[in-house]
Amino acid sequence: MKKCVILFHGDCDGVISAGLYIRRFLRDLYPGQVILRHSHPWRLALDLKKILSQQDIDIIVLVDLALNIDDLSLLLEAVKRRISIIVIDHHQSSEKALDELKTIGNTKIYWSTLQSTPQVLAQSVLRNLNNYEQMLVTVANVCEGGSTEDEYVRSIADKVKLVLAVEPTNNNIIYNSIDSIVKGEEFWKIQQFDEVYWKAKWLLSLLIKKIQIKAKSLCGWDIATFTFPESLIFAGLFGIASSEYMKKAKRSVILIREEEDKFVITIRSTEKRALDTCGKLVSHIDSGSKGVFGGHKEAASLTIRKTCTVDDLQKIVEEGLRKHLCVQP
Repeated sequence: MKKCVILFHGDCDGVISAGLYIRRFLRDLYPGQVILRHSHPWRLALDLKKILSQQDIDIIVLVDLALNIDDLSLLLEAVKRRISIIVIDHHQSSEKALDELKTIGNTKIYWSTLQSTPQVLAQSVLRNLNNYEQMLVTVANVCEGGSTEDEYVRSIADKVKLVLAVEPTNNNIIYNSIDSIVKGEEFWKIQQFDEVYWKAKWLLSLLIKKIQIKAKSLCGWDIATFTFPESLIFAGLFGIASSEYMKKAKRSVILIREEEDKFVITIRSTEKRALDTCGKLVSHIDSGSKGVFGGHKEAASLTIRKTCTVDDLQKIVEEGLRKHLCVQP
């Protein structure tokens, strides 16, 4: 029997995309023949290697994972093993890798720089969405910075986004959410979601205050640095906090945070320069750090191997800003 791996970004629009895709196209295989794996763009290559170590996979579906050129060799290996590759994504940074992937047989690509990955699905392969499915597409759009006049939908998006962000390794919440989407259930109403949501709201408010206190202004950007213990406390909330900070302060922001074996630089730009800034910084930082970056014009992130202290990295980032992004007189 066919086995399909769904490798998806474990955030709001990634989870909704995975659920909608299974609901519409893999109901005959789900759950027995569908393997779910949540991932992140920076660790996609590692997760692909784990998947390819198995011998009985027929289809790999990559959902909302911002491919880069370094991932292509692994996808080519999969194709050589006659594994079908399906890519569903909306990240602008994926374009170059996907152009290369189009030249490889046995692949299907659904990509556009729309607000969210579920919106890509809705405009490419999903037909005749019911009210529940359409609402989830709107929720994903709001999670990704879009707007809606429906207050109820905004409240759902706020809850789902925060819950999935604050506990990014909680398999129970992530996989149960996808299962509920496949079944057409309102997963955001369960008690566990409410409990985690209020914890996340409190932590988000605290993190935004810390950004305000720590922020150092340079070349029109606000820069704040967070240590490894702080990263553990605030988990996956840095992306949301940076967006909220940018809206309130009306300033572009760079957050540098230390994790166990890497650094993550989160960028939000009021002038739609986030992805370009990632590219400039990764070229400025020591090449031995093996930086991986992706995202959009407004929001992007860079992950690099830890080769120095977080304070040293902040100095390097500041040097990069002065060299590449400061307005010259």
